[in-house]
Amino acid sequence: MQHTEQGGTHVRRTDQAPIFLIGMMGAGKTTIGRGLARSLGREFLDLDHELESRCGVSIPTIFDIEGEAGFRRRETQVLQEITLRRDVVLATGGGAVVAPENQQLLRTRGIVLYLKAGSDELFRRVAKDKNRPMLLTANPKARIVELLRQREPIYESLADFTVETSHGSINTVLEAIDRLLKDYQQRGERI
Repeated sequence: MQHTEQGGTHVRRTDQAPIFLIGMMGAGKTTIGRGLARSLGREFLDLDHELESRCGVSIPTIFDIEGEAGFRRRETQVLQEITLRRDVVLATGGGAVVAPENQQLLRTRGIVLYLKAGSDELFRRVAKDKNRPMLLTANPKARIVELLRQREPIYESLADFTVETSHGSINTVLEAIDRLLKDYQQRGERI
C-alpha cells in the first residue's frame, strides 16, 4: 500500500471541508467513498449518479445524445453546486478533472484525494461494465492506458493525498486514508 501526501494549493480550510475523490474509472472512488463517508459520519455523493438523477437518463444516454462535450458541460454545472456543500465525500467521474474550471473548483473548495491504480487493475475492474461510454471502443484496454497517460499528471497536480488502490482490501485502503487524514488534522488543518 503506497500513500503519499502532495502539496495542495487550497485557498482556505474550514470545518467539515468536503473531501473530493479523483482517479480513473475503476480506481475505487465509489466503493472507497461510501466507506470513507460512513467512517467520518458524512454524506456520500457520486457525481455521475447526481448527474443521472438530475438529467433523468443514464450517462451512456447523455453521451449518445449530447456527445462527450455536452456531458462535460453538464458535469461542470453539477460540480459547481456540489463542491459548495460541506461535510460530504464526493466521488468524481474519472474525466471530471480534465476541464480547467473543474480543476479550480476541486483545488479551492476541499481536500482532494487521488485514488491511484495501474492500467491492468483498472481494466480488470471495468472490463465487463457496459455503463462506461469512454470504453466503447475496439480496444478498451488501450483506451484505459491512453486516458491514464493523459489524466494522471492532472490527478497528481490536484491531489493533496494519493493512495494506491491496486493492492489490498477496501479496509486497508480506508485505514491508509484514515491515517493520512489524522496526520493532516494533527498538523492543525481541519477536515
